[in-house]
Amino acid sequence: MDHLQEDMELLQDNLLEMQALWELAEPKVTVRQAGIKYPFVLCKKAARKIIRWMLRPYFQRQAAFNGAAVRAVGDLLRIQHEMLVREGEAKDILPKSDAPRIIQIVAGLNYGDAVGNDVIAIKKALKAKGIVTEIYATTIHKKIPAGTAKYSYRLPDLEKDDIVIYHFASADPLAETVQKLKCIKVLRYHNVTPPAFFQKYDRTAAHSTSLGLKQIREMRQSFDYVMTVSEYNKKDLRQMGYRCPIFVVPILISFADYAKKPSAKVIKTYSDGVKNLIFVGRIAPNKKIEDVIAAYDYYHKNADANTRLIIVGSYQEKNRYYRYLQSLVRRLKAENVIFTGHIAFEEILGYYRAADVFLCMSEHEGFCVPLVEAMYFGVPVVAYAGTAVPETLAGCGVLLEHKAPEYVAKALGCVLHDEKKREAIIKKEGERLKDFSAEAVGKQMIEVLEEIAGKRNAG
Repeated sequence: MDHLQEDMELLQDNLLEMQALWELAEPKVTVRQAGIKYPFVLCKKAARKIIRWMLRPYFQRQAAFNGAAVRAVGDLLRIQHEMLVREGEAKDILPKSDAPRIIQIVAGLNYGDAVGNDVIAIKKALKAKGIVTEIYATTIHKKIPAGTAKYSYRLPDLEKDDIVIYHFASADPLAETVQKLKCIKVLRYHNVTPPAFFQKYDRTAAHSTSLGLKQIREMRQSFDYVMTVSEYNKKDLRQMGYRCPIFVVPILISFADYAKKPSAKVIKTYSDGVKNLIFVGRIAPNKKIEDVIAAYDYYHKNADANTRLIIVGSYQEKNRYYRYLQSLVRRLKAENVIFTGHIAFEEILGYYRAADVFLCMSEHEGFCVPLVEAMYFGVPVVAYAGTAVPETLAGCGVLLEHKAPEYVAKALGCVLHDEKKREAIIKKEGERLKDFSAEAVGKQMIEVLEEIAGKRNAG
């Protein structure tokens, strides 16, 4: 059975790599537009349309192939889970406990992302309280330390008083399995990015998020309780028809990780007297990094040329959104714009240490962990007031009502050059940071779970 697990993982990796390599779009066959004084311009336009018409079927077939490959991954995950679950010997046997045992289930336990960190931090908090707990995931990133989690096919038989915390942030092949469990089911909702953000850049992501939203709507009668990471997410679920009790418990962040030594090289390189504006996060369309670039470019050209923009986040060279951002930089002739790509954790810490301001223009956040990270490092935040961002900041930082570059530039100038204002922002962020301490959020989490267990016992 171990060989089957390994083979399935290899097949998944190969399919995902194939999809990434063949992420093709219908081409825009362009010709340099001559003035109307040239008589052959109409011929060029006609030729362009003919070429596009001839090539379109090929790219439509390729797009269909890509979609099928990605959907096959989900199919394989379901098949794998069902095959391995049927092997009775594969199941875990959890220790007996007088108190309810708490199991976390997540589609993929990824290294370094907000959901994965939340899952692992919750496990640590539960174990510290002596609670019998475990994590089960369909896929586990290779960098996750051994023993942190187990594969979902080993999910044990659960008793009616056991509690399952099901983390949901995207389409998940385990959704049907979770709904069938005969125990206390708690949805931990991290939100799903609307597919509209991906339509122009990534049809696979658009399909996945569409499926994720469909799943979360269909599961509205399947949970006894919900723990969202923000009031914004709670409101989102209420609008979808969720009527069960909903608690709001922020993402559990382990600040001990940020106390590690940052990259001395990064700090030295970017401590050269130039003001560093940074953004940290996924290179994804909902993050609206194009608006970050536009605002920075306006500020750099019209207010302070002694600045640079550092965009900290991994990307693939062939990713359409990344290519769009690069083309924007070229079109604006923006200077001192740096994309770090995938970097080590200590380098990320180094960029935070070197930062003078954190600029966020995202239009969809269920929580936005980088805002809290910026607070931890004493970096003033300037952020667009969309979705859960105002809630996470809760009155600290600088909230932007709109994105007009001159308006954003004025806010940046105030933060970068008004020392009193800057100190006041940092002080207020430090006060807000206390609300996200592992002790505070961990205590809140335990209290909610104890209340849930108590209500079941009372019933």
